Amino acid sequence: MNTSATGGYILPDGGAVPNDQELEDIFQDFIKGVTGLAGSMIRPRFQEKPLPVPAVGVDWVAFGIRTQRPDDGPYFEQHNESATSIRHEVIDMALSFYGNHGQHFAKLFIDGTAIPQNIDQLKPYKIKFIGVGDVLTAPDLINEQYAHRFDVNATFSRKTERTYAIQPLQEPSEIKINRN
Repeated sequence: MNTSATGGYILPDGGAVPNDQELEDIFQDFIKGVTGLAGSMIRPRFQEKPLPVPAVGVDWVAFGIRTQRPDDGPYFEQHNESATSIRHEVIDMALSFYGNHGQHFAKLFIDGTAIPQNIDQLKPYKIKFIGVGDVLTAPDLINEQYAHRFDVNATFSRKTERTYAIQPLQEPSEIKINRN
C-alpha cells in the first residue's frame, strides 16, 4: 500500500463510509421508525430486481437518494502516521407515499422528523436532519388505474471520515541538509 512517503496513489484504509445498499438500509429504518409503515412497504426507488408494485390503495413508500453534494473540500486531521479526511455532504432524498392513506403517512414522516428523539437515531451514522419540503399531490397511473401519490423531499447532512496513509511533514529540526 502506498503512503505519502512512497509516492503513487493513496487509497483510504479500512472503515468504509456507508453508501449504496448500506445507506439505503439506514434510511429505510428511519422511515419505518417515523411513519410506522412495515419495512416491506418501504422500498428503495431503484432496485436491481424490483418487487411487484403493491395493489392500488395499499399504503407504501418509495424513496431514493437524488443527490449527494460534498462541501468544497475536506479538512485533514493529521495523526502520527496518517491523516483523516473529514468532509460534510448534503443528501437530498425523494419520497413518494402511495395508497389510500399516502397523505397521512407523508405527514407522519414530516411530523416525525420534528421529534429530536427520532432524529437522534441517525447520530451513530453521523447524519443530521436539515429539513423537509411540502407535500406534493402527484397521482400516478399504475396498471391503467390512478393511484394516490404524495411526494415529499427531505434534506440531510452527514459527516464522512476516511483515513489515508499521509505522514506528517517533518519539523525543521528533523530535516538533515547535505552540504557537500
